[in-house]
Amino acid sequence: MAREALILDSNDDLAAQLATILTENGYVARILTTRERAKTFEKMPVYIHTILENYERVVKELDFSHIEIAIFASPNDMLNLTMAKLARSHGVPIVIITARSNQVIQQAEEAGVLTIIPHHCVLSRLLRILNLKFTKIIPIKGEISMLEMLVTSDSKILGRTIGDLEDDTGSKITVVRGDELITAREAEIQEGDYLIAVGYHAELQRITE
Repeated sequence: MAREALILDSNDDLAAQLATILTENGYVARILTTRERAKTFEKMPVYIHTILENYERVVKELDFSHIEIAIFASPNDMLNLTMAKLARSHGVPIVIITARSNQVIQQAEEAGVLTIIPHHCVLSRLLRILNLKFTKIIPIKGEISMLEMLVTSDSKILGRTIGDLEDDTGSKITVVRGDELITAREAEIQEGDYLIAVGYHAELQRITE
């Protein structure tokens, strides 16, 4: 049985990139877009669902029985949230939105919708480029959080191995060094590394102290 993904057009190149990645990974992609934007996807191996009146009506007419992933990444936070709730109500297991509003992010979490916050991605990239001191812990669910941290010369984790730090905190750790992702347990943490860890909030705080 084919696995399907539903994508709300983002009005830029993101939707096409998502569709390409998903189709290359075995998904049948369905794109929700306007008549004006439909030409963008005509040469791609996707199903195009053209919005003539409103998005909600089109979503209600879709067969959700094979859709495993729904991604709503339009510039409109409330539209993304509304569409995501509809997808969840139809039993789609993985529903993801982009959102900038804290209120929308909270409502999405309550509805079981995953949220990507665009400015977090921009800030993280900027901080890595400029090598600025930065530490941020982002709640994910319950006591589980994600730590983003630039390792500086005064960091207490400098010189420790990824495996040692994982064993000590019970977290899963990845280091970004230049354009390389490092997860090897024997790898030592160096100044300038961008550390990403997922684990219990209290344990992640210990890493930053």
